[in-house]
Amino acid sequence: MKIGIPKEIKKGEGRVALIPANVEDLINRGHEVIVEKGAGNIAGFSNNDYEFIGAKILNSKKEIYSNCDILVKVKEPVKEELTYFDPGPVIFSFLHLAANHHLTKTFVDGRSTAIAFESVRVAGEAPILEPMSEVAGKMSIIIASYLLSPHHGGSGVLLGGSSGVYRGNVVIIGGGTAGYNAAMSAYGLGAHVTILEKNMDRIRYLNEIMPKGITILKSNSQNLRNCVKETDILIGSVYIPDSRAPHIISKDMIQSMKKGSVIVDIAIDQGGCIETSAPTSHEDPTFVEDGVIHYCVTNMPGAYPRTSTQALSENLHPFLEKLVSEEDIFKSLRKYNSLRDAVNIFQGKVTSKPIATEFDYNFEDINEFLK
Repeated sequence: MKIGIPKEIKKGEGRVALIPANVEDLINRGHEVIVEKGAGNIAGFSNNDYEFIGAKILNSKKEIYSNCDILVKVKEPVKEELTYFDPGPVIFSFLHLAANHHLTKTFVDGRSTAIAFESVRVAGEAPILEPMSEVAGKMSIIIASYLLSPHHGGSGVLLGGSSGVYRGNVVIIGGGTAGYNAAMSAYGLGAHVTILEKNMDRIRYLNEIMPKGITILKSNSQNLRNCVKETDILIGSVYIPDSRAPHIISKDMIQSMKKGSVIVDIAIDQGGCIETSAPTSHEDPTFVEDGVIHYCVTNMPGAYPRTSTQALSENLHPFLEKLVSEEDIFKSLRKYNSLRDAVNIFQGKVTSKPIATEFDYNFEDINEFLK
């Protein structure tokens, strides 16, 4: 098969979908890999790195889209790329369609086929999404602690405190991969850390594996209100697979927060789990609402493209290998449940129930198309 890897043009995005080592493996299996010129530069992988192992370099984004069977991206297509989906190649990428009606409509109207990284699930886990959640969780604390400086409008609190001085408070909504990594990073800096989690099985698991100095509470309205008004940093890391994130934190709760405190809404890709959140970019990452600094960048791991690219590529590669293992992609979808279930849109039909519900499309069972 012909596999296309375009250069990402979303603002501040420096990742590339596949590292040369994984591209080489695909080529050795008989596939042709086409890489857009400069696609890996920001992540530290040159055109020569790809050419050396047999990839073809093209200078035109249009050529990449029109000359491949499957397009492997990091982030969802942006405005300049939408004209290529009529129907265009099969796209395999992070998509988060439940929070993006315009992109969903583009795929539907163009009769496109879209397979989402975040929808690939194995034994209840999301193996392609998780490494990016890990990066976002860790960097959320780095970013938030930096923003607490008064030079950025923050309250001036140092998370680890000092001898004889109170530590900073960090509250994390959601105890999944991102929340766990945020908590461990904040704890490592010496902060007082609280996780609020809804699922009791997850609470028990976190209690077993996390340091005893981290408080884990059941997420309910009273605990949320009490914790939010006392915190210096609030991390939103709620994730519901393939669905728009619910607003767990209301505007009233934000108004109760200390002035100069910081919010990082990691869930912003899925619409955000904090009512006052709105998407931002790496070029203009923050805004202030009710005296609270909001950081809501929709592609957080793009800030650390070398690490993020390596982590993404190594976890993505085994699934891409399966996707292109047969004569055509549809045969591969019949064979592999994890990939078949990750198809959000199939030739213009919405095959994800949460996305169909969110935007009032008819839900179509992917299995009916692959008989």
